[in-house]
Amino acid sequence: MRLTSRLALWACLVIAQGCRSHHEPPPAPPPTPPTATARPLQLAKPEALEFEFGRAQATACNCFKANASDKEGGACATPSFGSYLLALTWAPTFCRTHPDKEECGHLEETFGATHLTLHGLWPQFNDEEAREFNCTYPAYCGGLCECQGSNAPSKCFPDPATIPPAMGTYGPGFVTDNFFLANHEWPKHGSCTGMDARSYFQSNIDALLSLPGDQGTPAAITDNIGGSVALENLRAAFGQADSVAFACDPKCNLLEVGVCFAVDEQRRPAGRMTCPKSVTGGTTNSCVGNGSQPRCPMVNIQAATSDIGPSPSCGQPGQGPACTNDQLCQNQGWVRCARSGCCTTVPKR
Repeated sequence: MRLTSRLALWACLVIAQGCRSHHEPPPAPPPTPPTATARPLQLAKPEALEFEFGRAQATACNCFKANASDKEGGACATPSFGSYLLALTWAPTFCRTHPDKEECGHLEETFGATHLTLHGLWPQFNDEEAREFNCTYPAYCGGLCECQGSNAPSKCFPDPATIPPAMGTYGPGFVTDNFFLANHEWPKHGSCTGMDARSYFQSNIDALLSLPGDQGTPAAITDNIGGSVALENLRAAFGQADSVAFACDPKCNLLEVGVCFAVDEQRRPAGRMTCPKSVTGGTTNSCVGNGSQPRCPMVNIQAATSDIGPSPSCGQPGQGPACTNDQLCQNQGWVRCARSGCCTTVPKR
């Protein structure tokens, strides 16, 4: 009996040990280190991790909808696109309707008073692709649908350290008003290019500087500031006439210039190419219009004026309350009083 009892006790111990071994949970995985992004601003250092939103085969939020009137849904893999549209702004016209923008403060003293400046570099489908996909361009790729709203999370924004210093000259909207254009252009358009943020912003600048004239602005514009120029002369000044489009306001004042580029193997802008019909037949080409004759045979090149200044209301994205000095802003947690007359978190460069 004693031997039998010992054997039974031994068997129980073995079974109990086996049960404990079977039910013990696996060791917890090591904690995932936090991802550095552009916000808060103090994390924007050159060595910070760049947040890259997928490549050219990521998903787009605006294409391939079962119903074209649907605002969401139906997104699938974005195919390669056939062209880029480089959008350039003529600031003296733009600033007349956007006086609150920081880039418009004292415009007459800046590069933008006499030169085209960057609005963005946009992937475009060529005519065949647009028919196939029922969509003219991809946007918000790599699962960035949530970046479309006004309450976009911080992951939507690029690290300011990825913005080249030259952007302050060639694309002031990218670095003013708390990086307003950078925070818009990168998730909407840059995320679909297959480039990282740094390469995307540099490609904007490279494409601009490849254009004829002084730093991307032909003499047909710079020589006629405050006057007007024939649309045909303006088109000829950019070289390949079928690769450029011109947007005018209702009074035929030049507002924007769009230039179409091919796409190279690295998915960067290559040589100039004929613009897709979605560009030539849309608002991007409103100086020309859709009639048999140009809507604006003569295009006005407005001059920057000193009466374009800050507005007393400060409600643009990235702007704080109205201010008259830096101390007033710093007392409320902002960095300084911008030239727009509004507090900002962007330090002086």
